[in-house]
Amino acid sequence: MAARVPDATASWSDALAVCVHASGVRAGAPAHDDFEWSLRRVLDSSVVYRGRDGRWEPPLDDPDWRIGKERSGGGWEVAGADGGGGWTVVLRLDPAWLAAGDGRRPAIGFVLHDDDPNRWYGWPAVNAGAGATLLERTPALWVSVK
Repeated sequence: MAARVPDATASWSDALAVCVHASGVRAGAPAHDDFEWSLRRVLDSSVVYRGRDGRWEPPLDDPDWRIGKERSGGGWEVAGADGGGGWTVVLRLDPAWLAAGDGRRPAIGFVLHDDDPNRWYGWPAVNAGAGATLLERTPALWVSVK
């Protein structure tokens, strides 16, 4: 997955959340088979979360866990660049991440935060009154990967 974000106002709070539901059984809240890569414009402060009991949690319950210089983990790696009036992030997943069982398809959703004008944007689109953060917390709203 690759994203190019046109944004000339660089900020530590610029971020793209890539939400993946691996098994294809999309629940109403993050579960053990849901993952979120919270990728900041400054990648070293990015975090990978896993769903647990309806919430996102950092690996090993360590709130200070960050991607750091390795920028890779169990079957994934991330790279990014900043400049030219925006920033780019590329997340590579091993095909096993998208091999849901029982004929179900994995699902995906994206949430982008832009510090100026301090707004959240999501895909797929959700009710404007609910906000894009609802999308981040609700795997049932994500789109099946084909």
